[in-house]
Amino acid sequence: MCLANKIVTLMRLLLLLLTFVALLFGCKKNVEFPPEIRPNEFWARYTITDDSGRTTTYYHQGEETTQIEDVSGLVVELGYFTETTLEDSIKQITAGLSEFLTGKPISIRLKAKMPVSDPFTTVDWTAGELEELLFPGKSFVFGDGPGEAQIQIEGYPNRTWVGTSAAASNQNGYLRVLEVSDYGAPQINIPYFGKKVKLAFACPLIHNSGSIWTLTEGEAVLLFRYYTF
Repeated sequence: MCLANKIVTLMRLLLLLLTFVALLFGCKKNVEFPPEIRPNEFWARYTITDDSGRTTTYYHQGEETTQIEDVSGLVVELGYFTETTLEDSIKQITAGLSEFLTGKPISIRLKAKMPVSDPFTTVDWTAGELEELLFPGKSFVFGDGPGEAQIQIEGYPNRTWVGTSAAASNQNGYLRVLEVSDYGAPQINIPYFGKKVKLAFACPLIHNSGSIWTLTEGEAVLLFRYYTF
């Protein structure tokens, strides 16, 4: 391994260690998560055809483990995530599967339909805001505008490639909500609830090289978190 790669790996491990220490000392008490919120409930499967015509089917699930080749004996576990931001007065929420060192095999970003007028609006979503976007039968347009969606697929592990939807993905593409159910565990003081959402999708993707790859036969079950305030 070249010196630059070793430095990057050591920096990732140091950041992971610092994050773990912060979480360890920041928690008021240890929480043992009940079976109904285990990461293995969240998964994604899809088929990718690259620009040479080669087709590969992928399946990833929470709690899937990966051996880190650069560090002897280090095994990491895939989890699920929800991220929220406010950009150009539009709230957006991204859900997917992720592992700190090895990347995000899938992430799906949704934007709210209307801009916010209060500059102090929290980036966190409420149940009502999610229910306006996520209900069985709902279809999304791909793009960066209000109410639109983006799919990003990474070569997992180690981010070997990235494919991202764009407005052009609407030609022969779709993202549909199949099922929605409530999710969470307030009884053990986890400060959020969520929507457990099953989605179906397919579309052309723009590969990081600029070429067009094709995503087909996509399905995923992901967590879109919300707060009750």
